[in-house]
Amino acid sequence: MKIRKKYQPSTSAEINLTALLDVVFSILAFFILISSALTVPTSIGVDLPITDQKTNGEVNTDPNALKSGDIFVITLDTSGQMLIDGKAIPPQQLEQDIRRFLGKSSQGLVVLNAENTSVSYQMVINRLAEIRAIAGNRVAIATSRS
Repeated sequence: MKIRKKYQPSTSAEINLTALLDVVFSILAFFILISSALTVPTSIGVDLPITDQKTNGEVNTDPNALKSGDIFVITLDTSGQMLIDGKAIPPQQLEQDIRRFLGKSSQGLVVLNAENTSVSYQMVINRLAEIRAIAGNRVAIATSRS
């Protein structure tokens, strides 16, 4: 004689997802924090000028201070052209002029000056990189008070 067993299906199968979601979000948060800590922010090094509160606009008497002949000013206009004394200069000519200036002046400094505030930051950074490829660390950015 066979005994038949009646199987009763359960009413509903439940899977508790709360613990699973906690683990998944913990792992996600861990990877986000680790990935942000491992990436190095890219930036350009800018040495901002230090003002001396004692001088109040007086002439600097430091013997190591730059003279007007030691500064080569390049103006960047809104169209991206570089100007010297208000005249547009082709890139090859500009490179020759910068190299000639740095050869003559042992303490010479090449200064990039944006014509006005409508010149984009990206354009200034691109031109600054081009000038640094020529002049190395003897490059500065001219700023004005806003």
